Amino acid sequence: MKRVLVIEDEEHIRSDLITVLEFEGYEAIGAENGREGVLMAQQLLPDLIICDVNMPVLDGFEVIMELRRNLQTAAIPVIFLSARSDKVAIERGMQLGAAAYVRKPYALKELLAVVDTHTN
Repeated sequence: MKRVLVIEDEEHIRSDLITVLEFEGYEAIGAENGREGVLMAQQLLPDLIICDVNMPVLDGFEVIMELRRNLQTAAIPVIFLSARSDKVAIERGMQLGAAAYVRKPYALKELLAVVDTHTN
């Protein structure tokens, strides 16, 4: 079973994503901020990370930079899921090594297709 870490500060979004991912057959776990997410990624080594961009403690860009500095987490695909959809943010996310950038509000079918692509 593939493990997906959801790093999202909004509890209802995080909870909904975890529920959907579990329904789709993934083991899903959540972190409520970037620092917690980095620590969980280092401990649990998920197959994929879905990460918000605008969060307290560490934002999504800082999260991916921390993950890329660690040999154990450097290759874990990160999908940014964010309401921040300006060209600068998307380009920055991709330059930092994001596997994909999905805009909120998102279409569930689209998000699941991206998740499936990066976990198989």
